[in-house]
Amino acid sequence: MAKKKSSIIVNTLVLVIVTFVAIAALAVVNQITKEPIAQAELNARAEVYKTVYAEAASFDEVENTQQMLENAPEMLTNAGYDGCVIDDVLAVTDTNGDTAGYVIAASSPSGYGGNIQVAVGITKDGVIKGVDIVSHNETAGLGSKCTEPEFKSQFAGKTAAILEYSKTGASAENEIDAISGATITTNAVTEAVNAAIVFYQDSFAGGVKEKAENVTVDNAEETDNGYRITVTTKKGFAGDITLAVEIGKDSIINGFEILSSNETEGYGAKANEPDYAEQFVGLKADRITYSATGALKENNEVDAISGATYTTKAIDMAVNEAIKYYQENYGGGLSESFADENVQTSDAASSATPLSSCIRLRKRFCAQSKGTILFDIDMNPVISAKGE
Repeated sequence: MAKKKSSIIVNTLVLVIVTFVAIAALAVVNQITKEPIAQAELNARAEVYKTVYAEAASFDEVENTQQMLENAPEMLTNAGYDGCVIDDVLAVTDTNGDTAGYVIAASSPSGYGGNIQVAVGITKDGVIKGVDIVSHNETAGLGSKCTEPEFKSQFAGKTAAILEYSKTGASAENEIDAISGATITTNAVTEAVNAAIVFYQDSFAGGVKEKAENVTVDNAEETDNGYRITVTTKKGFAGDITLAVEIGKDSIINGFEILSSNETEGYGAKANEPDYAEQFVGLKADRITYSATGALKENNEVDAISGATYTTKAIDMAVNEAIKYYQENYGGGLSESFADENVQTSDAASSATPLSSCIRLRKRFCAQSKGTILFDIDMNPVISAKGE
């Protein structure tokens, strides 16, 4: 019996020693291979990005990359790029080993066939070196033209500030020509590039720069029951949308009316219908959001227009601008849901601001962010083939 106990103890000790040696060996192997594996991964990413920053001597990791990526989408949402993500960022170094610029990979969910991911090279001084399409699922012969040099080359040399596209011929420094017959694709590519630009500004250029006004308050007048505020948004699917919001002195919305619009018949044009307008009546004159299905009035929500994502977003932006105008001029000041957007704007104007800080955009919008991992792309379509 004593011999049996002794044998068990010896076997146990041997097993413990073997396990310890194995763990130690694995730790040593992991330490030895960790750096080569990381370098191989970096080299693979660099191969993709050479097309947008040809002068790069090498590419390096950016300090605090993970934190920046984790913060990015919230910043993009507040900046007007809801659903966009920053997938990756690398520093570009010159032959002296100094940082010359950055390559940023960004994705937009708004492509005709799903997500479109781009890579954007930007110099340290804020000039776009190049743009390339990393992945897409656009229609062959139409949206797929986004990969052609004639389209991509338009971005090179432009200032890293918010870009627009033109269907009738680019005429301003911040404009590019849209792809004929592929407005949705053009919009998605431009949106992804702008997401990369905003991330660059926020992370490396001292804060997000104010962009061109996408919404303007055209008129505000007092009525017998309250106030009527007329607003124009430039972000409709087919151009400008002008609408009027009537708000009572009790801070309740009494009316909503589309005054002019060129949105698609059967889709965005549904915003002109009574059923859509009636959703706004009775809501609080506070931040309004839209829901794909089942909007709750108690949450100050309206139903999105089916098949008309762009129209819905544009109207949401415009209505909220009218509400903010009401609050600031007739309602005693911005409510908490809007006032939070103005935090730390003075700091943003004078120095580099952490990604988690609130940065002024268009005088009232601010930027915060979150992120994702490299090339984590959901290819599920966002817009149906029959929709906008």
